[in-house]
Amino acid sequence: MLPVRKKQCVFMAVLLLAVCCGIVLAGDENDNKQSPTTLATETTNTTSSPTTPAWMPYMVAGDTSANTSILCKTCTCSKDTATFDCTEVKLNSTTSFSSEAWQSLNATGLMAKTIIMKSTGLQRVIRFPAMNVTLLDLSFNDIDTIESKCFIDLAQLEVLDLSHNRLRTDTLTPDIFDGHYSPEFFDPLVKLRELRLGSNQLHSLNPDLFEHLPALEVLSLELNTFKVIDSQAETAISGIAALVSLDLSYMELEDIPTYLFHTPRGLRYLNLTGNLLKEVPTALRRAEGLTWLSLDENPIMSIAMGNEFPVMKNLTYLSMSYMPVLSVIGRGAMRGLVSLQELHLTNNPHLSILHQDAFARNDNDNPERLDWPPVRRLFLHNNALKYLDAQLLVQWDSMEVIDIRVNPWACDCTNRWVVSTLLPIIERTTPAILNNIVCDSPPQMLGVSMVDLEHQHTKLRCIDTAGNNPSNDGALLMGLLIGVLVAIPLTAAIWCIYKRGCFGLFARPGPANYSRAFYSRTTLNEEF
Repeated sequence: MLPVRKKQCVFMAVLLLAVCCGIVLAGDENDNKQSPTTLATETTNTTSSPTTPAWMPYMVAGDTSANTSILCKTCTCSKDTATFDCTEVKLNSTTSFSSEAWQSLNATGLMAKTIIMKSTGLQRVIRFPAMNVTLLDLSFNDIDTIESKCFIDLAQLEVLDLSHNRLRTDTLTPDIFDGHYSPEFFDPLVKLRELRLGSNQLHSLNPDLFEHLPALEVLSLELNTFKVIDSQAETAISGIAALVSLDLSYMELEDIPTYLFHTPRGLRYLNLTGNLLKEVPTALRRAEGLTWLSLDENPIMSIAMGNEFPVMKNLTYLSMSYMPVLSVIGRGAMRGLVSLQELHLTNNPHLSILHQDAFARNDNDNPERLDWPPVRRLFLHNNALKYLDAQLLVQWDSMEVIDIRVNPWACDCTNRWVVSTLLPIIERTTPAILNNIVCDSPPQMLGVSMVDLEHQHTKLRCIDTAGNNPSNDGALLMGLLIGVLVAIPLTAAIWCIYKRGCFGLFARPGPANYSRAFYSRTTLNEEF
């Protein structure tokens, strides 16, 4: 038997060991078992931990400054102007930047309003993500395909430039411009007001092409070889109710459909430059609101009554320059342009006739009274004009610009008013354009400056029936008078010498002279 003291020690040792083991076991259980609260917390943390955004690979790795998109390393980003500019940056891809790449641009804080991607080599454009872009320039690329609903999320887009690409009629479809749509909700691209489609490979237009663009005001189709605006293209264009500006230049058009401008009553600007029009289009009769019109570089030969401009009460600007065969602006040609303020008739090598009644019209209130448009700026330089009638327009002294340089002016009495009245007005208003106003006829006036004639107060003489200008008649008459005065006494002297021998000084001896020499008269005494 152990002593009592030893028993107590053994008991204490066993108790101490038991306590220690319990603590260890308790610790193990705590390690292997979690409380419900702790488990729920960890579960929540695991579930809510963010995944890597799809645009993260497009952020610049290791950038210690503000977040920077890799797009801004390739192109130019300006937060001051809210512009993303990728001009002439070759993307080496057949598609534009992905949606994730654009989102990385947004993540940098650059809320781009202007995106320029000119001359990048793009061939295909895919759908853009939601952005606050107002101007998108995709010109001068090789784009031949645009994804359906490509611009549906660019709700603020106002200007879209797709010019100078390879778009065709069959690839430029209405669904490209689709807006959000559901059975209860339809929201087209309500802010797109300008669309540039010039210099593509278009020969017509889908008739429904612009149905999702109710705010479209400016449409450019220049340098597309339509040749003819067919019924489909006519439907597409004439259906743009809000149209204000239309560019149909250099499209090889021989005519304009009669009803093309029937629906867009708000049309103000029309560019028909560089087409094959041979007369003033009759379609202009329905463009009643037009204020600006260009017919430059069209093969129109003459404009006169029967082929005159229709009544266009709002037209203030007209240009007919660089027209290769235009030769005549005849009577009544522009009488319907009652509000015309600026006229450009320049660089027409065959334009030689500008009729004095080209603008005159009968006043509505008093048919016996003539009226003229309020032209303020008249450009007639570099034509083949010889004469300019004072009655062509009547408010010469109130004009701002009159340019008549480089014309073969005839310096005779018909243009006397040009020297005495018109040139002083030009010298007062625009002296910089007084050069190259010279006489071309008659021959003795060739090359003489009309400005010098004005300064010398020269009065031009009329051409006679033989087509000669008697500008030197004074000297000629004086010479004739002197000749007559000299000829009269000379003739008399010759006559005297011939008939009378000039009082015997130069008489020839004859028989009578000899008989008188031997004759002596006798005295009275001798006779008796």
